[in-house]
Amino acid sequence: MSSQKRGGAFNHYADRNQHFNKKQRSNQPAFNSGAYDDRGRNGQGKPQQRGNAVPQQRGQVTFPQTVLSADEMRTGLVALLDRFEAAETSPDADKDILYHTCELRRLLCARNEKSVSAQAKRDLDEKRPDKMVNVTIPDYIYRKVDEAQTLPPLPPILEPHLHEAVFTHKSVHETNANVHQGIDFGLDYERLEFLGDAYIELLASRALYNRFPQVEVPQLCSWRERLVENLALGKFSEAYGLPDRLKHKSHWDKDTKAWKKVVADLFEAYIAGIVLSDPQNGFGVAERFLDQLWAPQLLGFKERIIENPMARDELQKLCMTAGIKLGYREEKPMTYDHGVQRYYLGVYLTGWGYEQEWLGSGEGQNKAQACIAAATDAIKRNSVVLQNATKQKKVLVEAKTREREEKAKLEAAESGQGEERVISADVKPDEPEEIATKKRKSDSAEPSSEKSKKHKKDKKEKKEKKDKDR
Repeated sequence: MSSQKRGGAFNHYADRNQHFNKKQRSNQPAFNSGAYDDRGRNGQGKPQQRGNAVPQQRGQVTFPQTVLSADEMRTGLVALLDRFEAAETSPDADKDILYHTCELRRLLCARNEKSVSAQAKRDLDEKRPDKMVNVTIPDYIYRKVDEAQTLPPLPPILEPHLHEAVFTHKSVHETNANVHQGIDFGLDYERLEFLGDAYIELLASRALYNRFPQVEVPQLCSWRERLVENLALGKFSEAYGLPDRLKHKSHWDKDTKAWKKVVADLFEAYIAGIVLSDPQNGFGVAERFLDQLWAPQLLGFKERIIENPMARDELQKLCMTAGIKLGYREEKPMTYDHGVQRYYLGVYLTGWGYEQEWLGSGEGQNKAQACIAAATDAIKRNSVVLQNATKQKKVLVEAKTREREEKAKLEAAESGQGEERVISADVKPDEPEEIATKKRKSDSAEPSSEKSKKHKKDKKEKKEKKDKDR
């Protein structure tokens, strides 16, 4: 209600507010004020319609039809093809449809090179080139690309739910309430990692067992440890970009052991996903893939061959004799290298003017192998000490040989003179040589006949004694 004014007047502002507060009627057409200017009026003072606009009737609102140009339609079609390609990209997608979609998009984009704007851009680059330095790709991206180029292609996981589980961390399902409520334990990578760890160890054992039949088991265990360790698997995972696809709500420091274990676990979970998604061929696909990954490492494994098993005997022959000693002793404590024990021994010479003089060192999985390795090293080194000991032994052996030869000659000479004296005493001067030879033979036969007679006599006495005892 308007307020009363003095002098019988009324409130003009209230009436004006009431006029502006009225809602516009729904059936009242709205016109553009620009259509009522002097240029837009016909002779009768009515607004003149423009373009292809449909004459408006009372109570209806119409819009002018939009006509798209060819460039606009091409741009929209490219955008639609992009969305269609992203939606259709899946393991069970039709490859022919995707191929033709990509080809049509490529052809449409190629037509833009002939447009006026593209030509203007080329003219701009020619007349006023951009002299700013382009932003370079970070080094770690280059490293990933280089590493991935040398690796075999990553086999796909055929089951979508397994593929999702591989790249899902359990922190995604955790809430501030009870963390064990409403969680699907099948949709995270931990269970797959548990299975993938066993698969990878089994495949590594098969590769080593089949390809190195002559290598001892401790050495095979050491090599398997190097194939399946988190450091090696983490490098593969980083090269394929698996950590970048992980969904999680945790906060990790990328330099900690916890994060490095997560990176390696992702690779193990992916291997399990490959096997489980294809029950018939998955294991073979995973084995061929890992064999290609491990091929450089397997080629680098060198079988430890004992070059000369008789090295200890040969070293003894070079420098040992009476009073000379070769001793083997530990140079440092035993260590464990990837779960395999290793001994470190050295060989030392005492004698020939030396006292505990080092000749060589070696290592092995047991003390016997380490001793052989140390003796082999000493022979290869052929140090001055070993050369002097060998020379001294050679001189000593030659001296003893000459001494034995001289002694043998003396004994032979003495025995020859005695025989000549005996023969000359038995042979008479007038006796022919043939008779003397027969006499010597009969003399030599006499002792043997006496022995046979004595043996027969003893045998007869024993027989008689047995008869008496009966």
